[in-house]
Amino acid sequence: MRIGPTKNLLAGLMFVGLGLGALWLSRGLDIGTADAMGSGYFPRLVAMLLIGCGGVLAALALIRPDGRPEAWHWRPLVCITLAALAFALLLRPLGLVATLVLTILIGAGAGPLLPPLRLALLTLVLVVVNVGIFVMALGMPIRLWPALS
Repeated sequence: MRIGPTKNLLAGLMFVGLGLGALWLSRGLDIGTADAMGSGYFPRLVAMLLIGCGGVLAALALIRPDGRPEAWHWRPLVCITLAALAFALLLRPLGLVATLVLTILIGAGAGPLLPPLRLALLTLVLVVVNVGIFVMALGMPIRLWPALS
């Protein structure tokens, strides 16, 4: 039996790698205790969960091999990366509403294109939910509209 790279094996190894990277990046943060969590408690917990889940997934892939990896799909990779960068770079100058609209439109290019009415409805719902959660419920000081000055 020949063992080759399968989808689950590669995904498991990727999760283990991301978890190890997160542990390394959070090495200087204070862990604290479960009662008084430090800034590194949650990142390390998530990193260890990633390593554990990735290890289990990779081990299961060795026991029960699944399908071969598919070819790269570049459009989703590029669109989602651009959407994340747009959100990070445009939030302060454009405000939350305009940034969300642009981010959603860029991210929509990652998959099959939605009809314009459905995309507009999705955008409206996502903007209302995000403003409701982050600005109204959590009280985060995020500007909703572009600065006029």
